[in-house]
Amino acid sequence: MQVLILSERLHSVTALFDLLKGIRFQEAINRATPRRKPRQLVKSNSVDVSANNPSEIREPGELPTEPLRVQQQLLDDETRALQVELTGLLDAVQETETKMVEMSALNHLMSTHILKQAQQIELLYEEAVEATNNVEMGNKELSQAIQRNSSSRTFLLLFLFVLTFSILFLDWYS
Repeated sequence: MQVLILSERLHSVTALFDLLKGIRFQEAINRATPRRKPRQLVKSNSVDVSANNPSEIREPGELPTEPLRVQQQLLDDETRALQVELTGLLDAVQETETKMVEMSALNHLMSTHILKQAQQIELLYEEAVEATNNVEMGNKELSQAIQRNSSSRTFLLLFLFVLTFSILFLDWYS
């Protein structure tokens, strides 16, 4: 009976542990991943508008815009590469989170099955003890029956022996 109580307690503690672990994991993910900002397409449009405007007047001391445009393009390419890399990392983290949740669910399912098995084992143990007691009582009954049979056989032999000698005595006497 104590095994059943302990296994029920283990099941409740395991379920609580899984719940707290899931909450802690979700909080860690929320802290680690910053919120995504929507992409701004306005920036690229403004670059195109300025490139299409030929009426700009350059000052004689002003730097040509071509190196700035190349620099801007390099920064944009680097930003896109970082976005792709971060998106890949986010997907990997979400996949890992999904796997962890699945593992937690499987762990919970396994602990539930273990609890059921513990209950079945306890029931089998009680039935085995009862069967053992029944076999012991049956053996006692058999030994008593054998003893009764042997004592009745002895009594019958003694009775036949006395009866035989009584007849012999009566035959000799007459």
